[in-house]
Amino acid sequence: MKRKFDAKLRKVGNSYVVTIPKDTIDRFKLDEGDFIALSFDSEEVKKKEEKDDKE
Repeated sequence: MKRKFDAKLRKVGNSYVVTIPKDTIDRFKLDEGDFIALSFDSEEVKKKEEKDDKE
């Protein structure tokens, strides 16, 4: 089963981080330091403009 979620890319030091929702972490019993592989269904990644919460 595929799971889709939006995630914000952040820079931490010289690396970039994608945050995984807690329910997904719990479901797959992941923990800090675990190695995971990401796969993409197409050759492109769509960038969505972030909405300003202050509006």
